Amino acid sequence: MGDAVITAMEAPLFAIAEADIDITPALFERFFATFPEQRAPFLNLDAAAGRMTNETIEAMIGLATNEHWVPTTIINFVDLHRNYGDFPASLYAAFIDMTVDALADAAGDAWTGESNAKWHAQAHRLKAMIAAAVEAT
Repeated sequence: MGDAVITAMEAPLFAIAEADIDITPALFERFFATFPEQRAPFLNLDAAAGRMTNETIEAMIGLATNEHWVPTTIINFVDLHRNYGDFPASLYAAFIDMTVDALADAAGDAWTGESNAKWHAQAHRLKAMIAAAVEAT
């Protein structure tokens, strides 16, 4: 991916960091409002929520920069989550979409049409990888 893609994806992250906004609480509030039954599998929500948020964002950035670790990491994430339940690809997809929405909300004016397109493109790629991993096992 080109520098323009990374710039469009990083600009909102810098704005969120500059505003000192943690998207994790808003993301998980949204997630549990939509999927209240998913709260129970979390043995330690405080420990998992930030990590899940960061790993989802990192995976999309990693896809945008063609990082070699992304495919294996995604397969490992899906395998790890099997320890907590049988999660359909649609649940992962919803979480990814909610992550992008939370980023957009937090970024405010720094979230441009270009940022939106680039983040959604990587979200689409990530959802496809997860769906393939869910299907494979």
